[in-house]
Amino acid sequence: MTVAPRFDQYSDAWSTSVTVDILGERVGFFHTVKDGVDRVWVDHPSFLEKVYGLTGSKLYGARSGADYTDNQWRFRLFSQAALEALTCLPFSPGEEAAIVCNDWHSALLPVLLKDHYQKQGRFQKTKVALCIHNIAFQGRFWRDSFGTLHLPASSLEKFLFEDGSPRVYTEDEQEAVNTSNGAGKSTRKYAKINWLKAGILACDKVLTVSPNYATEIASNESLGVELDHIIRQKGSVEGIVNGMDVKEWDPSTDKFLTTKFDADSMAEGKAAAKAALQQALGLAADPSVPLYGFIGRLEEQKGVDVLIASLAKVPPEVKVQVAILGTGKKALESEVEQLGTQFPGRVKGIVEFSAKYAHLITAGADFMLVPSRFEPCGLIQLHAMNYGTVPLVASTGGLVDTVKEGTTGFHIGRMDPDKLVDADAQAIADTIARAAEVHSTPQMAEMREACIDQDLSWAKPARKWEAILEEMMHGTSSQPPPAQRKAAVTTPVNTPKEAGRRATGTLAKKS
Repeated sequence: MTVAPRFDQYSDAWSTSVTVDILGERVGFFHTVKDGVDRVWVDHPSFLEKVYGLTGSKLYGARSGADYTDNQWRFRLFSQAALEALTCLPFSPGEEAAIVCNDWHSALLPVLLKDHYQKQGRFQKTKVALCIHNIAFQGRFWRDSFGTLHLPASSLEKFLFEDGSPRVYTEDEQEAVNTSNGAGKSTRKYAKINWLKAGILACDKVLTVSPNYATEIASNESLGVELDHIIRQKGSVEGIVNGMDVKEWDPSTDKFLTTKFDADSMAEGKAAAKAALQQALGLAADPSVPLYGFIGRLEEQKGVDVLIASLAKVPPEVKVQVAILGTGKKALESEVEQLGTQFPGRVKGIVEFSAKYAHLITAGADFMLVPSRFEPCGLIQLHAMNYGTVPLVASTGGLVDTVKEGTTGFHIGRMDPDKLVDADAQAIADTIARAAEVHSTPQMAEMREACIDQDLSWAKPARKWEAILEEMMHGTSSQPPPAQRKAAVTTPVNTPKEAGRRATGTLAKKS
């Protein structure tokens, strides 16, 4: 069973007519069944009324860095409603359940479970895993707001936190005041509470979305975003590489492609997709020129500012075409829009949210650029490889676990986490040039084949998830032991080629 806020009027979800009282508020539940899973939607005006526009993207704040002022109250409501959903619905699993919470928005649930419900004698056999998808987002609020959470006073210790920012980044906060010591570094600390910290300390198991990211967030203050010591205090965090949606991102059925393809027809299919992409972008329809794509949010985390700076460093004699697609920060959107003028016939920037362009770039590009400053797992490189598009990635997080240098892609190196560094821009330019040298060689065909032959679905990650949750609930008594089953699930970079899809027959040539 999944539980999520009812952020939209989902067409296939119907009211259960079941309501509960939470903090004096009447909360309902909508329900649908999809792929054999009960999907539950927590219904309260505070969720539905925040969403507007066709994309439904205004879930947490009207704009980036300006969260809704009632987010803390909304997700407090949601966390308790999710727990109540385990027993109040006709199909509820009951009080013995394994719960997986995701990120700070549901990090209050393990605190409620341990400090409220279990002390009242309820949910004694329920356990909670907390999965961190991006440790940069933690749910930091002012310390004096703790009382609004209606938690036992003893819970406060789990939340206590300090940082150097005079803001909590809500829509009604004033701009930060100057608190530096004159050398550009703040010396003052501000008392706050931190939902993710509390969830880590209260949960039974901490998970994240790749093994390398699990190592990174426990390694130092920068990569752990000031929670590295809490991760180490907890004792361990396990990383499981994400799978991808192989139904939506399947070149053999992709509705946006005129010429569909699989591993056996990849050369013809990608050639047709590249020609269509070049035409759509207004670039020369030259199959000999390597075409590089970038798809992602236009913000510093994704390294798009470094990528833009690198374009002028690619030598003119290196023939390349580059397509950049995304939306995000206004300043970066403006820069991307001007790239076609700055690099005519060489670079095209598309500032819009477009599924059509995303699929066309994924299929038609020769290479996919993923220069992220940090990337817990990443899906863009997985989508690319599933289409035989070779990724160029920064050496961080899950990109290390999913892209093998010289076999399924190229590594750029690690980007500076805080600022645009000239050496990083040069490293991207050098890697673009290095990939261009391979483009028309037999190695390119081998790399494409190695990319598309992988099983990047959820099949293997799901087996590891299952083993970890069984271990959390029942220890090591099951056979074979969970530790043995976990070890049998390898990351893409450690999966032998013979274990790919081609060998198992799942990409048999279509008649």
